[in-house]
Amino acid sequence: MAASSAFVRLACGILVARFLLAAAWAGDHPLSAIDWLSNSVAPPQAESAPPNDVTPLAALPSEIAVLPLDGNTPDGVGLQPAEQLGLAPGLWGRSSAADLARAVSTLPDGSNAPPVLNRFLRDVLTGQFDPPIDAAIDDRFFLARIDRLLSMGHLQEADEIIRRAGPEESRRFRRAFDIALLTGNETEACRIIENAPDISPTYPARIFCLARLGNWDVAALTLGNAEALGILAPEEEELLLHFLDPELFEGDPLPAPPRLPSPLQFRLFEAVGERIPTEQLPVAFAVADLSSTTGWKARLRAAERLTAAGALPVSRLLEVYAEGKPAASGGIWERVSAVGSLMTALKSEDGGLVSPALAPAWKAANAGGYEKALAKWLAARLEGRDLSDPAMRIAFEIALLAEDPVLAEHFAGDRRESQFLLAIAKGLRGALPGPNMLAQAVVRGLAAHGPSPAYRVLIEGDREGEALFRALLQLMDGAAGNPYATQQSLMLLRTLGLEPLARQVAIELVLEHGRA
Repeated sequence: MAASSAFVRLACGILVARFLLAAAWAGDHPLSAIDWLSNSVAPPQAESAPPNDVTPLAALPSEIAVLPLDGNTPDGVGLQPAEQLGLAPGLWGRSSAADLARAVSTLPDGSNAPPVLNRFLRDVLTGQFDPPIDAAIDDRFFLARIDRLLSMGHLQEADEIIRRAGPEESRRFRRAFDIALLTGNETEACRIIENAPDISPTYPARIFCLARLGNWDVAALTLGNAEALGILAPEEEELLLHFLDPELFEGDPLPAPPRLPSPLQFRLFEAVGERIPTEQLPVAFAVADLSSTTGWKARLRAAERLTAAGALPVSRLLEVYAEGKPAASGGIWERVSAVGSLMTALKSEDGGLVSPALAPAWKAANAGGYEKALAKWLAARLEGRDLSDPAMRIAFEIALLAEDPVLAEHFAGDRRESQFLLAIAKGLRGALPGPNMLAQAVVRGLAAHGPSPAYRVLIEGDREGEALFRALLQLMDGAAGNPYATQQSLMLLRTLGLEPLARQVAIELVLEHGRA
């Protein structure tokens, strides 16, 4: 193999190798809000990033806030106009990039949040707004947007935003490179490394890309250079040696896989035949399991995780569910069977089959975490059906999660709790009294006018975006245990013109936490 002969040549020339690479290849790992990003590029050498303790520009003299902005400022890039989200283009107002980035980074992971909030956050992060006032000199908010999208599993959206902003900048390319690794598009990313030396790829990234592009001899020589300079950790050297010449190092033990690998490490272990399971990794890694070369069970769980995160259409999940028949009972196989039975019943002419199939399938959706997505799909298929009373209760919840108050009214019945939720869904004022503290707080939040004192300072200071992120923080984390904060946050959403969102958040909070 060509790589083997390259290693022989390296043994003779190892003393010379330390002079072959520029000093720019070394350096500290680039900082990131996500600790699993690949260290695929060296940090910029020409200028350092702004310090973390930048004074908020809202507190600085006004002339500093009037900076000429380049038309290509990354923060001006988005996938949909702000107006489509019901928000003003100037949402960020006088907030600095540092303050907005900090606000995004403090948001919880969203696993306990009302599903509609995760969808709304995705839309805000991908929306096209006027850039923050200091975006021309500080890109931290742009990077925080991308990092949050990656952590939510929205690789496609993050990649498109980076493409529109231009990936040929080291911090942006670092994220684009990882997206390419997880989606199987690394060849394109490697060509960018080949054609854009200013990106400053690190040794592992360059070695990987040289090999991917067929330059095995050069990859082996580059690894020898890295060994001579003492840049790589021992486990990095071992893994790259196995990657470049698996036959030469066959039988030698591989390094133990890290608990939290980077996408580059993930691909390297996969290439040497030791694929790391993605179940316990961040949801972004689940995208790699959607490949047809992955086993069905792994693909099933990946599809469930991504659908639950809102990063995969439920129709795609159902396609994966329908690829085979459960091989066992319990766990994910039980979910596949239950949802499959409901799909069969919905196609049948016998309406009596739907009612008994609905409860197990809905239980499966809740266990898999994708009930919001399935509700959207199911709502249209339940319309006009006669269901048993237990099935009607489930159909009512499905209609509420699908944001379809007309269908919800059809299945509401005369239950007090259902009438309470239906009143919220229809936007009725003077809704029935809530059955507990959370429900009562929801009613007050949807009835009050203007922002609460907790948010008024930010609103009056033209920092509405920061106020919005603070409200999302309150509603996404512990809303059930803090009814007063929930009330204030719903008031803020309504102040910003997000009345439908406020009502849907209220419904989902009560469904999850506020039942009598």
